[in-house]
Amino acid sequence: MLHSTILYISLRYICGQMGNIFYRLISNLSTIGISIGVMSLTVVTAITNGFESLLQKNILEYIPHVILTTHYGNLNPNKYPVKNISHLQGIDRVDSIVKSDIILQSQLNIGLAIMIGININSSDPLLNYLEYINPEVLNTGSYNVILGIKLAEQLGVNKGDKLRLIVPGVNKFTPIGRIPNQRLFTVVGTFNTNGDTDSNTLLVNQEDAARLMDYPLGNITGWRLYLKKPLNIDQLSQQTLPTDIIWKDWREQKGEFFQAVKMENNMMKLLLSLIIIVAEFNIAISLSLLVMEKQSEVAILQTLGLNRFRIMIIFMLQGIFIGIIGSFIGVLLGLFIAKHINIIMKILGLLDNNIELPIYIDFVHVILIYISTVGISLLATLYPSWRAATIQPAEILRYE
Repeated sequence: MLHSTILYISLRYICGQMGNIFYRLISNLSTIGISIGVMSLTVVTAITNGFESLLQKNILEYIPHVILTTHYGNLNPNKYPVKNISHLQGIDRVDSIVKSDIILQSQLNIGLAIMIGININSSDPLLNYLEYINPEVLNTGSYNVILGIKLAEQLGVNKGDKLRLIVPGVNKFTPIGRIPNQRLFTVVGTFNTNGDTDSNTLLVNQEDAARLMDYPLGNITGWRLYLKKPLNIDQLSQQTLPTDIIWKDWREQKGEFFQAVKMENNMMKLLLSLIIIVAEFNIAISLSLLVMEKQSEVAILQTLGLNRFRIMIIFMLQGIFIGIIGSFIGVLLGLFIAKHINIIMKILGLLDNNIELPIYIDFVHVILIYISTVGISLLATLYPSWRAATIQPAEILRYE
């Protein structure tokens, strides 16, 4: 009964102030500000999530997520078997790999690339993008190479051409001095992912790559881990590894790029959050004005036995009500705009017809935005509500 009385008084104050133009203006500005802020955050979050998914698909899908190796740069798979790392969390599958940065020399040009040595039966995702060739062309001892299509264009090589692979970090002694390991490979085809990998990656047979790297017989660079969520690399890298095993992940190759994208996204969200913060200040101002206007009524309620905590609840409910309504409207508008953002931007002439923004709506993020905004609205009501609760009935009603 008492709870319903508190709710009734709070709603009465809200509805009763609708005739006050100044109070109504501030309340409406608060609701509109919260709606705009939540809407903007929802749309930006959907776009940034879409970009992260797109980058993960176009970049992280093709490069090794993690390579477990030793301080020597290679390991014996019999000495460090897969079962030793079976306890690691977040792993989709494991494969052997030989990997190195190399220099490429053709008759027309010189370039840099990443050499990935794979088995014929490997599950490397790049094998799904081979152009009219069978992975079996990379059989042991053939010294064949498959290039990314953009890398092949850069070097000016075609199928059947010879390409010199040079490993600058591995040297051998000759009568003329130390020279880096190198060997001629035959170009047998290309792959095309329509991504950055096409310009800096090549595939060779794993044993051929190990010989070029001058590894001991049977050794590999390490175990390649395919992660279920490669963007969660910070948490996954903290896991305990077997003795003498070290962790190398995609951050060494693409870490700076993803860090820059993440920082830009965070700054954008911070700026948009300021809209919500300004709206919350409006809630505090409107409640402060209401407290000043209702001092006499609050004093009377206290004399009738309503304690300070319940007085605070009366005014807090008003701010929470504004936060709930504004956040709800903002979420609805944000979801609608996010779903139709490409159509809207094309109508406004802000996007070419052949370009589309990647959109991924994560409802967990949407719920977090909603709950956080309502929580901030609650915090904005604390000071005005506390002022209302500290009203002294004797002082206020002295001259009534």
